[in-house]
Amino acid sequence: MNDTSVKTELRCAFLLFLTAAIWGFAMAFQREGSRYLQPFTFNAARYTVGILALLPFLLREIKTTGKPLNGKEALKGMAQGLALFLASFLQQAAVGEAGAGKAGFLTALYVVMVPVLGVFIGKRTQATTWLALLLALPALYLLCVPKGERFSLAPSDSLLLLSSVVWAVQILCMDHFVQTVSPLKLCTMQFVSAVLLNWVFAFLFEHPTWENLSRALAPVLYTGVMSTGVGYLFQAIGQKGCRPAFAALIMSLESVFCVIAGAIMLGERMDSRGYIGCVLMLGAVLLAQMGGIMRLKGGSGRV
Repeated sequence: MNDTSVKTELRCAFLLFLTAAIWGFAMAFQREGSRYLQPFTFNAARYTVGILALLPFLLREIKTTGKPLNGKEALKGMAQGLALFLASFLQQAAVGEAGAGKAGFLTALYVVMVPVLGVFIGKRTQATTWLALLLALPALYLLCVPKGERFSLAPSDSLLLLSSVVWAVQILCMDHFVQTVSPLKLCTMQFVSAVLLNWVFAFLFEHPTWENLSRALAPVLYTGVMSTGVGYLFQAIGQKGCRPAFAALIMSLESVFCVIAGAIMLGERMDSRGYIGCVLMLGAVLLAQMGGIMRLKGGSGRV
């Protein structure tokens, strides 16, 4: 590897590091937003801002390539948006009770679930993935079960674990559809689908008001512009010039930033048992990532 390619990879690695930080801090903003907005309303507002953030880049791509969005591409993106809609709802519904740090680490289980679910669609799963699952089990126990209590999952823990499965489905959909659709088109259309579904459910089951939306303006803007718009752009640029293994390891830092953000912004603290669970969960995530180094053609990450 020559000096130029090394410098390029270092710049891309820095962008991926920033992406992990942006997504990690987003969890604290999501918890703050849950104080004012119910899940469907928060996600509807968030993804509406996200579409506006991505739209200039989409229009520029269409102008540059001369290839407008066609019906098949739109349908694929909107189908993927169904998984995004469900996963983000489950996560947002739980983050208020679970806390940003714990929510980040439980959500990180999606990295392990991706290759596990891949088995059912004919993808090979390496031994390191099963080892990662075994390592994740004690991590979940330490994170979810208070000291001195019998094994049980709080409702918020169950929602977060279920969301990690749906996030894995969303990522597998992305891996499949991105073979025939531009990542920017695919991402924008999945947000369109998520926006439509969230607004419909918000008006059916919640009571969105301008007053509450204004109170949650900062969380909505951060998660919409930074997490969706800037985060996606940095991820796309970073993964283009970074080795898959290197990119995957850096993106795993997202869960670490969740804990940091929860401590700095929300004053959250875990006991020693919780932090041990975080370390074990991070180890499981890294092990799952390492297992795919030789076969991945691109890095991993959650949009």
